[in-house]
Amino acid sequence: MRKVMSMLLTSAVGLSLISGCAGGTASKNEGTANGTGTSTEGKVTIKLMDFKTEITDKIKAMAADYMAENPNVNIEAQVTGNYDTLLKTRFSAGDGPDIFMTRAYTDIQGWSDRLVDLSNEPWMDKVLPSSEAGMTADGKKLGFPLAVEGYGFIYNKDIFAKEGIDKLPTTLTELKAVNEKLKAAGISSYTEGYKSFWVLGQHLFNLPFAFEKDPAATIEKMYAGEVKMADIKNLDGFFDVLDMTVDYGKGTDTIGLSYDNQVSDFASGKTAMMQQGVWSIDAITKINPNMNIGMFAIPLNDNPEDTKMPVGVSTYYSINKDSKVIEESKKFLTWLHENGQKYIVDSYKMIPAFTDLNTTPELGPLAEDLDKYLKDENTYIWAFQLWPSGIAEDFTVPLQAYVGGHFDKEQTITELQKIWDQKVKK
Repeated sequence: MRKVMSMLLTSAVGLSLISGCAGGTASKNEGTANGTGTSTEGKVTIKLMDFKTEITDKIKAMAADYMAENPNVNIEAQVTGNYDTLLKTRFSAGDGPDIFMTRAYTDIQGWSDRLVDLSNEPWMDKVLPSSEAGMTADGKKLGFPLAVEGYGFIYNKDIFAKEGIDKLPTTLTELKAVNEKLKAAGISSYTEGYKSFWVLGQHLFNLPFAFEKDPAATIEKMYAGEVKMADIKNLDGFFDVLDMTVDYGKGTDTIGLSYDNQVSDFASGKTAMMQQGVWSIDAITKINPNMNIGMFAIPLNDNPEDTKMPVGVSTYYSINKDSKVIEESKKFLTWLHENGQKYIVDSYKMIPAFTDLNTTPELGPLAEDLDKYLKDENTYIWAFQLWPSGIAEDFTVPLQAYVGGHFDKEQTITELQKIWDQKVKK
């Protein structure tokens, strides 16, 4: 664990252009992109597993292009929001995918015994240095980084301007004032997708950990039992923001709403804000191509200097070392890098984590706002990457109970601590 912490600190200091990604949900976007779904005689089948459901159609298109260029290869690409559970089930059943997504630090460390060392792949010297620590275990580089990402409150600039909100909130008090102003105008502030674990239990709950003066040290002490959940300094601020997103949004109905519901309401102008990240741009512009939007960091207290945007390289493609098609899988990743400008940047709308790929104005206003935070070095780490693997889904259960009115704050914190203790003991 100390090794992981050390890597994170090194990465965080040098972070200038980072990426990450959403966990993914939205069952209607889930799908399998393949030629036949099974191996075809005379063809090599690469089983790829991905959780970025918000770009399922883009992944399908990329896989189809690869198969067209390589008629001897069949790509069986499964994109699912139920990723972690399904991935473990497939490995337990002896059906592990050849290529699958891993998350930085603790997740990739946990899978490291099952992964191919990619240190000598031809694209590795083009990887952003800040992307390397999160995918390195025992000196081996185990991932293909996909993108730099960040998240906050995405807002409708036209609504803010119409209601005279000319200063973005950088404190809790200012955020509440914005919500009150919108409420007075009869405008709902939020639709949040708290049905989706990564929206609530991962990204939003990351904030109080990220706000810690030394997140890595705090989390290390939590592993050792020296710091408890209730000791997190900005935990009250987290609950204040959570309350606002419910009280000025959809109320207890929020726990039944997904990422798709968030995007639909926001892009159609029904709500003024939503907690999401740069990955949402494509889904928003599909509904409203000319929407005037921006993104700002979420405050947890009344010190504006503490309000920074969480950014990270969250996801990598890794190769299963027990795969029967390791060389074909490596060839596919090399192709994806060589064609990264077309697929990762232009199609997926991601900020690339490779030095030879370029950001473009077409990435949109969210990437532009993220870039400002990066250039100002006004960013936090994605502290959830240091949590025990898979715990964000477990955290979501008591947090949903809180949103639904079944737990009060103290009960919720108690349940969160129990989950941490149980996970660390395993």
